[in-house]
Amino acid sequence: MGILTFQESRQGAATRVFSLKNLLISQAHTEGQYSVLVDEQGRMLDMMARRVYLNDEYIAADNRRYKVIRVEGNRAVCREIGIEQLSQGEETIAVPARTAVPVQAGGNQVIGVYHSHDDESYVPTQGAESIPGSGGVLQVGTAFANRLRSLGLTVYHDQTSHAPHDDAAYRRSRRTAMGLLQKGAAAIFDLHRDGVPDPTFYRRTINGQDVTMIRLVVGRENQNMSANLDFAKRLKAAADARYPGLIRGIFIGAGSYNQDLSPRAMLLEVGTHTNTLAEAERGTTLFADVVPPVLGVAARPTAARTPSTAADWKGVLFVILAFVLGGAAFLIISAGSWEKAVARLKQFTSIEWVNLLGWRRSRRPLLTREAGQGPGNQKEIVKLDKKPAAESTPNDERADWQKE
Repeated sequence: MGILTFQESRQGAATRVFSLKNLLISQAHTEGQYSVLVDEQGRMLDMMARRVYLNDEYIAADNRRYKVIRVEGNRAVCREIGIEQLSQGEETIAVPARTAVPVQAGGNQVIGVYHSHDDESYVPTQGAESIPGSGGVLQVGTAFANRLRSLGLTVYHDQTSHAPHDDAAYRRSRRTAMGLLQKGAAAIFDLHRDGVPDPTFYRRTINGQDVTMIRLVVGRENQNMSANLDFAKRLKAAADARYPGLIRGIFIGAGSYNQDLSPRAMLLEVGTHTNTLAEAERGTTLFADVVPPVLGVAARPTAARTPSTAADWKGVLFVILAFVLGGAAFLIISAGSWEKAVARLKQFTSIEWVNLLGWRRSRRPLLTREAGQGPGNQKEIVKLDKKPAAESTPNDERADWQKE
């Protein structure tokens, strides 16, 4: 299937008309180059390591919406077309009849996480931009999934590799996305990182710590575009309310990014390659906090759902050990010597413990009735069997612990 292209003489811009093939092979991150979005006065709005095309749109952090009106090399000129009114409220999302996999209704607690470009890494931490099969973005996905689990959601984090890192990776990751939806995922997130060189472009200080901002990306060439954009706007509204400054913006670009599979499919760009891995993990952890309320899921306490771990048992054993050692030390100090402490311990186990359980009740004096007296008579004389008392042991012959 061919790809139809034509050149537009105005400003030398190249405009592409996408075929079905392009919907599956989305034009995504570029290697070693990035695009800059500016308004008609030349002021920078955004920059990203992906191709930008005519009619792409961008919703900035301040909710102003722009549309690309011409492309000049790596510079995209945008015109403001309005201000978005964002809402956190759940709205009815119509699922098109052609959706390949049925999507669960609101309130579902299952989330899918995957990575079309699993090699993407963070240079300050890992020393390379790309580590095929084990990029830092996988660890960012783990932090995101773990935070969602701690909030009471079920998360499937699929770390299948879709190498090599090219635009066809979206075609290879399509099967992964479909598998997550078949497991009942109410929403799926494809986690990436951007490739702009300036680390401060994505860095923000939130709650006293450095985190990376997050960009939401929506593919504008699929039947779920309106629903996915609504999902992105609700996520941004929730994040703006809880963690102002966390969301870099929403980019509405040419292509599909497999979002035709679900009305709640989102591509996330967590920082850039010049940020640290720790910053990216903190950023995606904050973002995870806003996902449950947007999906209509109430977060539940971790303790009610998280099974005991090895660390929990170590804490219990530590307390028990401290109690035993402390008791032994107290016994030795109070007794004055190791031998006396052992003697007291024997007394406790052989006498006090037996008395506590009531095992000595059989040694009480026996009660007997006089002959001729029975339970049916009104009077009953009870006698104690008299037994000679054992002679008392002289005090001098008792053990030291008995004297005390």
